[in-house]
Amino acid sequence: MVMITALYIQLGRIIDQTNSEINKIEIKRAQKLTNKIILHIKSQINGDISTSLGSPKSREKLNNFLSLNVTDEFKYIYVIYRKKGVYRYLLDGSYGADRGEYKQKFFPLLDRLWQSGFKSRFPIFGFQKKADGLWLTYLHPINIGGKIVAVLALDISTSEYQTLKKLLIPLREFLRIFLLVLLISMLVILVQIYMFYTERKKSIIDPLTLLYNRNYLKEIWKKINLEKVSIMMLDIDHFKLINDNYGHDVGDIVLGLIAKRITYETRFEDKIIRYGGEEFLILLKWPKSNEKVVQIANRIRESIANEKIRISEDLNISITVSIGLNINPSKDKTLKEAIKTADKMLYLAKNKGRNRLVHTHLDVEE
Repeated sequence: MVMITALYIQLGRIIDQTNSEINKIEIKRAQKLTNKIILHIKSQINGDISTSLGSPKSREKLNNFLSLNVTDEFKYIYVIYRKKGVYRYLLDGSYGADRGEYKQKFFPLLDRLWQSGFKSRFPIFGFQKKADGLWLTYLHPINIGGKIVAVLALDISTSEYQTLKKLLIPLREFLRIFLLVLLISMLVILVQIYMFYTERKKSIIDPLTLLYNRNYLKEIWKKINLEKVSIMMLDIDHFKLINDNYGHDVGDIVLGLIAKRITYETRFEDKIIRYGGEEFLILLKWPKSNEKVVQIANRIRESIANEKIRISEDLNISITVSIGLNINPSKDKTLKEAIKTADKMLYLAKNKGRNRLVHTHLDVEE
């Protein structure tokens, strides 16, 4: 993608540079031709240009000379003079009906360019945008006796430019379309990736608590190293009474707020999973100290017990939790057995009166 984009940009620069070089070449050719024509016109003029060209024979002779220099490249060659702000033909090298008659009004498409052409002592040029088949107009003032008496004009065709377009622009257009198709394809892929991960997130995240669910536990099951974690089972005490007394909506609020408390008291690298209705499984990254593991578990329990859950302005509920902690699950053969051990500790905590922690290391409550 990056290489193709760079190629597209570089090709654009090449086209612009080539176009500029062609402009320079065309202008040099035009300058060389107009110098030759003006020298010839001046050689045929005696005194005032209008008087000298008043003779039909003189005009015909010079018109034929201009016609000899008309090519596919220099499509129109003509001489214009201006009187009282009106442009008129003096000479025209065109053939047949295209030829401007002597003193016939001339209506330039590039009016500002022509105004400058009768003021500048040097040749000037401008690009055509409205005339079909024309690329640029080159104006060379005819200066006699220190005065600009007329302007020789060359209308240069688009033949050279069309050749450039035929060679390079189709390739540039191909690259542009290819880039567009590639970009659309990448967008489609990104959308698909986004949808995939969105759906995956839905499958592993509990929508109520925004914690991981048991599907996530299945995904990481084989990756868990029992020597590097401690396993905690946490259960909300008397949760059924909350649902019975206040309704399931309040119960859902309690679950969400308890999940936030647990998240706040644990670390980023710890994994919190909603294991059941009001039961949470916490995989603590083992901090290399049994006492530290117990300290974390007690901090969670005390944080919940010491601060009421605010449901509304009129309702604050005191909540406690019971925790079973398997400090060294590596003593169990499998993760399943390690979780069962933590669950047994939780069962002991509940039997001993709830709102307490029981762990495996000392086999005593905290």
